[in-house]
Amino acid sequence: MGLQHVVNDYKPIDPGTLDEVEDYAEEMHGISKKVRRTVEEFLGSEHIVDIPLSAPRYYCDLVAWALERQREEGGWKSEQVMGRATGQACYTSVSVAPGKQEVLLQAGIVFLRRRGVPLVLNVDLDPTDKADVVISAAAGQRRHAEAFARALETRLNEKKLYKGQKIEFGGTMTFLELADLSWKDIAVPEEVKHAITAHTTRFLEWAQCLEPHGVSPRRGLLLTGKPGTGKTLVCKVLMNTSPGITCMVAHTAYMMHPLYIDELYKVAANLSPTIVFLEDIDLIGQGRLRSGYGMADALSRLLFALDGVQDCRNVVTIATTNWLEILDEALKDRPSRFDRVINIDPPDAQQRRNYLNYLARRIPLPAGIVDHLVESTAGMTPAQIQEVVHCAAIESSVPPDAPDYWDTVFAAPAVEAALKNVRHGAGKVGFEQRRS
Repeated sequence: MGLQHVVNDYKPIDPGTLDEVEDYAEEMHGISKKVRRTVEEFLGSEHIVDIPLSAPRYYCDLVAWALERQREEGGWKSEQVMGRATGQACYTSVSVAPGKQEVLLQAGIVFLRRRGVPLVLNVDLDPTDKADVVISAAAGQRRHAEAFARALETRLNEKKLYKGQKIEFGGTMTFLELADLSWKDIAVPEEVKHAITAHTTRFLEWAQCLEPHGVSPRRGLLLTGKPGTGKTLVCKVLMNTSPGITCMVAHTAYMMHPLYIDELYKVAANLSPTIVFLEDIDLIGQGRLRSGYGMADALSRLLFALDGVQDCRNVVTIATTNWLEILDEALKDRPSRFDRVINIDPPDAQQRRNYLNYLARRIPLPAGIVDHLVESTAGMTPAQIQEVVHCAAIESSVPPDAPDYWDTVFAAPAVEAALKNVRHGAGKVGFEQRRS
């Protein structure tokens, strides 16, 4: 991405037919003859300088945001916005911060003026193709167009909108609103926490010092374990405890598209240091013979990205799976793709107590019930322990506004009923999943 240092100086031709006019306009700008004449009138010259910029399609939102910031901070006043050929200009909603969106121009012609100097932007941000912007000025005002282009290019290259942020990548970027979680809030053994942080956030801090000694500046970590042990919570805690590191969550719905993996890692390298999160990697990582080579293309692209053939420095990949045994051997058995496989087991007694105390911050668990649940939930995952507590509250015989609600919720028979339901599967949330 960047400024294409090719400047088109030209005078409009005088073709003999309407077809020649339209063909010429389409080839040069994708705008109609009428729009082109409006541009010439606004710039006050038939001799026009065009400066094109181009960016990959996944940065369309970034370009839209950068254009608006450049216009505002540069002191340019927008006098008119019109469609590129016919009709109205096209706008789109862009995620610019957690929980915040802006409606920004996606395609159209923008007429700007600053201290008497006119400038025209031809904006075509197509998320299925690429992001194109052409900055036009009268030949005598060429330096203003070049200054605008340089400032815009700097803003795009810095990528301050995304660098160090927590985002989901689904072809475009969506900022994530994170829950307030820390390592104290999840039931993970200290040695597992140490291994995870050593190979992720701390690794990225040390990578520059380790690389001269032959240590690759990229890393892969595979988290495995039965459903509900906290693999996803570990990922959320890492996002909360990694200031300055870009965290990118892969969109599950797109992972099976092979081109998506290529773009995901191009963006990750571009925004590094980066942690890429691939939840449920078994969706594309099943053994090729087992899956009948149904996901072979997407898996090959992932292996290619993890092998480091692309320039993907200072990138850590964390993948999760409940089904380690079905993963392709090329993923699970070879270091330099996933260098470490860490199994997250159900919590021990002390971890269960810590987790119940965490739940008690919001739900008034009596001390005696905490002791009882610590003993009664051996072998259960944190998700199942939480479901025992929630199940007791939901299935109470009295409404939540009753004075004796919590006494009824945590009466011994109610807690035992909740334990029985969850232990025997009656309290499971969701649908059973079958994997072939």
